Amino acid sequence: MAEQTAFTPDDFWLMRFVTDMRLSPDGSLLAYAVQSNDRAANETRSAIWLWSAATGQARQLTSGARRDTNPRWSPDGHLLAFESDRAGGKTQVWVVPVDGGEARQVSHLRRGASDPVWTADGASLIVRGEVRPEENPLEPLSDEPAERTRREKDEADRPRIVTRLQYRWDGKGYFEGRTHLFRVPLNGGAVEQLTNGDFDHGDAACSPDGRVLAFVSDRDEDRDANMTNDVWLLDLATRELRRLTDGGLRVHHLVWSPDGTRLAYLGDVKVGAHGVHNVQLLVADVAGGGVANLLEGRDLSAANGLYNDVPSPATSAPAWAPDGRSLLFVSQRGGASAVLQAPVAGAAVATVVEASAHDIQQFAASPDGSRFYVLRTDPQQPWDIWEVAAGGQPDAAPAGRCSDVNAALRATRVAVTPERFRFASFDGTEVEAWLYRPAHAASTPAPLVLWIHGGPATGYGQAFYLQAQILAGRGYAVLYANPRGSTGYGQAFAQACERDWGGGDYRDLMAAVDAALARGGLDAERLAVMGTSYGGYMTNWIVGQTGRFKAAVTINSVTNLLSSFGTGDIDSVWAQGDYGWPWENEQFYRERSPLTHAGTVTTPLRIIAAEHDYRCPISQSEELFVWLKKLGRAPVDFVRLPNASHGIFASPRQRIRRMELVLEWIQRWCPA
Repeated sequence: MAEQTAFTPDDFWLMRFVTDMRLSPDGSLLAYAVQSNDRAANETRSAIWLWSAATGQARQLTSGARRDTNPRWSPDGHLLAFESDRAGGKTQVWVVPVDGGEARQVSHLRRGASDPVWTADGASLIVRGEVRPEENPLEPLSDEPAERTRREKDEADRPRIVTRLQYRWDGKGYFEGRTHLFRVPLNGGAVEQLTNGDFDHGDAACSPDGRVLAFVSDRDEDRDANMTNDVWLLDLATRELRRLTDGGLRVHHLVWSPDGTRLAYLGDVKVGAHGVHNVQLLVADVAGGGVANLLEGRDLSAANGLYNDVPSPATSAPAWAPDGRSLLFVSQRGGASAVLQAPVAGAAVATVVEASAHDIQQFAASPDGSRFYVLRTDPQQPWDIWEVAAGGQPDAAPAGRCSDVNAALRATRVAVTPERFRFASFDGTEVEAWLYRPAHAASTPAPLVLWIHGGPATGYGQAFYLQAQILAGRGYAVLYANPRGSTGYGQAFAQACERDWGGGDYRDLMAAVDAALARGGLDAERLAVMGTSYGGYMTNWIVGQTGRFKAAVTINSVTNLLSSFGTGDIDSVWAQGDYGWPWENEQFYRERSPLTHAGTVTTPLRIIAAEHDYRCPISQSEELFVWLKKLGRAPVDFVRLPNASHGIFASPRQRIRRMELVLEWIQRWCPA
């Protein structure tokens, strides 16, 4: 057996990540996307794989020479639609026979196509594409070099006239048009634009009889200021359009019932007095319009907010049981998650797949409901697909592993199992935390790194964290906790840091450090702290409140709540729930801005920021850097990441370099 060594940042080149899975209609095959990174090209790749329930074997279906993602089964199970950039240029939708044969491109929209949804007869795909003013979305962009150069120069210096409150979005850039839905026939025929107007559309779902297309769109006058939308129903024959919901929620993940009489979906309450609520599981009667929240009266959320620091799958949509009498959904439970079942009639919610030692993001049930496939992770391994028995037994032994995309790497690496514990915070509130010990035992107490999650409405948990494993391999203990404001512990807990950033949440984190130190084997004189986004805000806040940490790294952070309100892409809506409007609560904005306390900072601080971050704009980091540099009381430097956004790196190498920059600073000022 090969000698096991510690994880390093360079291991990211070797790792594979299952980012999506879909079960075929007859339950015989699983299609899944595997993401990897090409070191020579410094690019991300992705391929579609198939796993057979009959043989237990997997085979690669697409080449993965570029990015093939989001596989979607045709109704008869003979074809897979997927997104790919294999032709160069914009991402388009392709189809491939699962029994062999070449993939072919079926969409040719000018600005690309995404989110393929099959029509009930399997003859067409519904796709989403951007439509810009004075452009024909069905006329592809020219690939002729001179025309491409002219177009790029024109777009580079064209002035933007902004009239919308929401005019740019992190990871997407500036809004130049609206997203619309198109019907693309597979075997010839004209492509049809199904939606129009100065509105965005998405989350399409075709009814079982093929007559109605459901989708979400916000068509209110204040649509840029509310972050809500509605379910709309489009009769594909008559083009009659009907609004099904009342505008009070942000709705998403639409799923038709087997008989086509009801529509299930998830709903987030409109931001107002609170910024975060339990996500509702709703069922609407399509004919009558009545809506029922299947989780009414329960402190339960139909969502999973667990954070992860490697490429990860999106959470599954709810799924109807074959008899149409209940819905299955993923729900976070503390630092883990489970698949639950909610009867439409309103009876008790049952646990179908318990996973108290894992994080589940996706699931699929066999047609007879006897077997479940889950895409899950745990602290020792990244995402893989497992087949499990239904029944809800806590962490029951899986019937089998369906994928093992990192088998070779896992066999040669030491993966630390964290100590999971709870402690009472300053006011008696119970907080959950995890402590990684160094990968190799040492004769002296270990330095401790406090790692703070973003959000704040997210959480740490039973997932794989590459940076925690790397730090443990370098001789550090790593602590992360879910302070008040985190998800998974009930709605009141998630709302507990609203209008109190830097208050109870800060005290929870300091209590977490004290609780970890009390467990022994740690050096209280060698503490470091790091975090991204809200975790970066808290890192900035901490070093302005205490000098107990010897090193700090803040990434894509907020430093000035007042200026963030006018520059961040979501602040004009979310700020109302997080800390109130600035013109009503200016004193709080100033008091709870880390910049206000810059004069007390003595901890060596490395500031890392993405240059295209529109969520926590780089100007936030620039302000703090200049203040600390002028004050001269703390060692500080500033790392700018070109062409990166809040959650998207410009390249795999840039992601690795950022990990190395974090390690280098901590090792310099708080050596192990």
